[in-house]
Amino acid sequence: AVSFTLLQEQLHSVLDTLSEREAGVVAMRFGLTDGQPKTLDEIGKVYGVTRERIRQIESKTMSKLRHPSRSQVLRDYLD
Repeated sequence: AVSFTLLQEQLHSVLDTLSEREAGVVAMRFGLTDGQPKTLDEIGKVYGVTRERIRQIESKTMSKLRHPSRSQVLRDYLD
């Protein structure tokens, strides 16, 4: 339970390094806000853009998150 809380805190700190839109898209896509992952269409309606645009934002954001400067903090939880 303690490590899960730490993971959540570190995940939020990593998401805080993203733009509001990028963080929102990733949080909704993976269900970090309410436990229910959203589809590209659902997220697109929230932001008033197409699902293709959401896919592009998600793709760009995931590339950013894979960069060592951001991902190193979370790698300890993968073991």
